[in-house]
Amino acid sequence: MKISLFALLVFSLSFPPALQAQLPAIQQIIDAVNIDSMAWQMDRLTGQVPVNVGMGNQVIVSRHKFQPGNALAAQWMQQEFTRLGYTPSVQAFGTRGENVLVEKPGLVHPERKVIICAHYDSMPTGLTGPGADDDGSGVCAVMEAARTMADHDFENTVVFALWDEEEQGLVGSAYYASAAFGNDAEILAVLQMDAIGYDGDGDGLMRIHTRPVGNSVAIKDSALMVNTTYGLDLPILINNPGATYSDHASFWNQGYGAILVIEDFDNDPNPYYHTPNDRMEFMDLAYWHGLSKLTIGTTAAMAIPTMGTAVASASASIPVFEIYPNPARNVLHIRFGSDPAGSASLVITDATGRNVGQAWPVGSPDGTMQVDVSELSPGAYVASFHAGSTIMSKRFLRLP
Repeated sequence: MKISLFALLVFSLSFPPALQAQLPAIQQIIDAVNIDSMAWQMDRLTGQVPVNVGMGNQVIVSRHKFQPGNALAAQWMQQEFTRLGYTPSVQAFGTRGENVLVEKPGLVHPERKVIICAHYDSMPTGLTGPGADDDGSGVCAVMEAARTMADHDFENTVVFALWDEEEQGLVGSAYYASAAFGNDAEILAVLQMDAIGYDGDGDGLMRIHTRPVGNSVAIKDSALMVNTTYGLDLPILINNPGATYSDHASFWNQGYGAILVIEDFDNDPNPYYHTPNDRMEFMDLAYWHGLSKLTIGTTAAMAIPTMGTAVASASASIPVFEIYPNPARNVLHIRFGSDPAGSASLVITDATGRNVGQAWPVGSPDGTMQVDVSELSPGAYVASFHAGSTIMSKRFLRLP
């Protein structure tokens, strides 16, 4: 599983302060990520504290495919999602596999999905397999994402997915991704967390694995922007081409954009990996907290909060504001009805609120203009007219 990969060390991205902006909803979600909440979940997921799914107290001793704790964990996770106000579902596959899924429908584009995910099965094959770091750390972060995002609305659908049988060859995620592709599902982004809690040398380094598949590189870029825009400032190593040893690869195999968020497994591997001692006591909780915040914040940014992204107001000087085609590939056409008086400009921002293009001066006798968007990464953007104190904004999608 340890593979020599090309890595680019990225400590931060340097954008002029004026080109960065925080969306309040995303900041609120990041700030709400609570390490005590995740540790509470981890104690139960790894057998330190019993769970009760209606049959009295039981202990999840191992989540290995062939151990009873696997099915018990699936029941308990469904119970937890229900407690948070969701309606979980189970996607059964094979002879015993169960993916646990929750969908939070988007209010504008419910057909477009952003998936935050982890695998809940564990190793080794014996009777004891707590699997705290691999991959209880990811599972608890997914459940924390569900908790922190519960009271927020998004344009796109958010899927909280917990895969089964990753350790047998990415079986659960492969089943989901294949079915999604077969049904022409529109998946905008997949963010897989696998082993995000161990930092043995204390250097704080983490990795994001990406590949030039779909919009995977753009998803990585969004994570880097969240890291800087929202003040997380985590030291990040980029693996491109990334490894294929976790569930994100199931989506690459179907042509979907995906990234893997993981600890520095290449140079600082967890010595308790796949052993009965993979327990929370050997994890770095502050490190786990940071990687969880980054992934949850990036998920929120890709899903696009329905409030706080743009401001629209009536204006006598700009009575019409239209953009077409939408989605666009190379050229975005703008119609604003008349030549606006005074200084006016067009600004394009990405899902994190960062200005990704110059401010074009607006001024045309026929009230139209064309903007080349071919250099933008595929994804969601906001085009805004700025004229004095007036801002008129519309969202658009840039296609590959």
